[in-house]
Amino acid sequence: MSDFTRAIDRFIAKANGNVDLAVRQAVVLCAQGVVLRTPVDTGRARGNWVLGVGSIDTGTSTATDPSGAGAIGRIAAEVSASQGRVFYVTNSLPYIQRLEDGYSK
Repeated sequence: MSDFTRAIDRFIAKANGNVDLAVRQAVVLCAQGVVLRTPVDTGRARGNWVLGVGSIDTGTSTATDPSGAGAIGRIAAEVSASQGRVFYVTNSLPYIQRLEDGYSK
């Protein structure tokens, strides 16, 4: 059994067998990790992480969020309000791929 499979099993056990709750918790934790690992200059890249429920959200904004707390809060609220859906955590800024590839130190 892989570490990932064990981690998912722990989520399900913690959620008292509620797989949907475990998935939603996992999405929030993964999103938190992605947002907080995004390099910060103005905070625009962190602020543009969004959750698509059922489809990918390709929108962007000019808002800044250097701490990432706003993006994480929005994603957590949207996940909490959705059950049994497919979730997409995305960032559609034109330069996000360069950041992911290590452009910013």
